[in-house]
Formats: sequence, structure tokens, C-alpha cells
Amino acid sequence: MSECGGRGSGSSSSDDAADEGGGGGGPAGSGFLSPAPASSSEGRLRRGLHGASLMARRRPELLCGAVALGCALLLALKFTCSRAKDVIIPAKPPVSFFSSRSPVLDLFQGQLDYAEHVRRDSEVVLLFFYAPWCGQSIAARAEIEQAARQLSDQVLFVAINCWWNQGKCRKQKHFFYFPVIYLYHRSFGPIEYKGPMSAVYIEKFVRRVMKPLLYIPSQSELLDFLSNYESPTSALVLQPGVLGYFEFNGSPQPPGYLTFFTSALHSLKKGPYPQHMDVSRRGFQLELQPLAYTTATAPPD
Repeated sequence: MSECGGRGSGSSSSDDAADEGGGGGGPAGSGFLSPAPASSSEGRLRRGLHGASLMARRRPELLCGAVALGCALLLALKFTCSRAKDVIIPAKPPVSFFSSRSPVLDLFQGQLDYAEHVRRDSEVVLLFFYAPWCGQSIAARAEIEQAARQLSDQVLFVAINCWWNQGKCRKQKHFFYFPVIYLYHRSFGPIEYKGPMSAVYIEKFVRRVMKPLLYIPSQSELLDFLSNYESPTSALVLQPGVLGYFEFNGSPQPPGYLTFFTSALHSLKKGPYPQHMDVSRRGFQLELQPLAYTTATAPPD
């Protein structure tokens, strides 16, 4: 049988004979194999390690210097990697979204706590939550400013940057879209405005929040109210209203009035035009108009 290692088919006796006779009787070198390349590399490695060991024994300062250099390289690499984790460009501090001459109070650092403070001291407040990068917020800025110029003597307009990550608004509010408009009437709210971002519509809605009730002081105005809100108009739009009767002679807030007033504010939460109910009756569009009250103690005959 042939042996492992790649020997030829000759027997061991012939190999001995060839060794004694100087290799006659066959081709030159046919009885032996040259050393494997792996063995030669291993020998060179051993000789190199042996030489390095001898040099280290003769000059130990070289070994110490090599060890010190390796440690210095490891420390430098570790320091570089740790510094690389901290290379983060911080966000730029926010700037004013509205000009200093604007009637809108701009809390561009997201000071939600201050907004709540001024809201409690005002009767009607509009909060405009924005993101400075948002195209819709940028487009609505001029509309809010225009509405504020018309109503700033009666309504407090407050703009809040709700995108800056260090502001309280960003930490406490979680809006999925911008801009967002909230209105408050004293302690009642928020009433979210969901209509077009147009100064005309925003102003109308704010005025509805300011005066959710229509005051009817006389019987003639009551008849006008009934004719306008309970009969089809020339445009074939049926506009029923909600009518309440209260006696104000003895008390500025008779029983049931506060509930009636709050119900009027609740009706505004249904949308920019909460009177629109999208209900059809007899082919006419049904709308719920602002709530009304009168000083009469009973409806007329």
C-alpha cells in the first residue's frame, strides 16, 4: 500500500539499496521527495522567533520600547473611536417666527407653560401651534397675523413653536400635523379650528367663539329671527336655530343660562362651521345656526 505524504510506489528495500549504491538503477531523485513548502515556512518562522528572542535577551530595551509603542497605539485608537461618537452637530437655536412688530405673541422656544399662564388671564385666546420648517405653517403665518390685526384688542393671539426638541410644547404635545389652532373662551376649551387657513374664515370663527349666542332683546327682533331661521330662504336653505328663554331681571345669570352658553361653545367643536350638519330634509340643506336667547319669559303666541 502507498503511504500518506505522497511517496512513490517503490519499497523500502529498494530505497535502502539506492541510498547505499548512490542512487543507481533508476531516475535521479526518484527514491526521495523534497521537503513540503509548509515545513520550510514553519522553519523560517521558528528561526525568526528564535532570533527575536536572542535580540530581546541581548537588548531588552528594544522589547520594552515595542511594548510601549503598541500600548500607545491602542490608547490613541480607543480615544479616536470614543470621540467619533460625540461628533454630532447640535441643532441651531430657534428664531422668531413672527416679526417683533406683529400683534401675535411668538413663543418660538416652545414655552408652553407661559402660554398657559397668559391664557388663564385672558377671556378669549387663540393658540397657533407651528413647526418653523412646515410649508403650511409658513403659509398660515400671514393669515394669522392679518386676523390678529383685526381682533388684537379683544383676543390674545399666541404662536408656539412646537417642534424645537428642547421646548416644553414638543415634550408635552404630540401633534401629527401642523399648524394646529386652538381657541379658548375663559376656562372652556380647547376648540380646534379645522377650517381653511384664511384670515377671513379664521376671523369669523374667532368671533363665533367670542359671542356664541345671539341676543334678542325685543319681540320684533324675535320675529325676524324666527322668519330667518325657521323658514326657507330665497336660496332654499332651511336654517333652524336653537332658542332659549331666560329672565334676566333678577339675576345676570338665571338658571340654565350657563349651561345654554356652554352648549353653544360645545357646538363650535364640530368644525369650522359647526352649524353645518350635512343633513337633508325635504330637499333642503339643514344647518344649525348660533344659539340665541331672549329676555321674554315665554315664546310669543
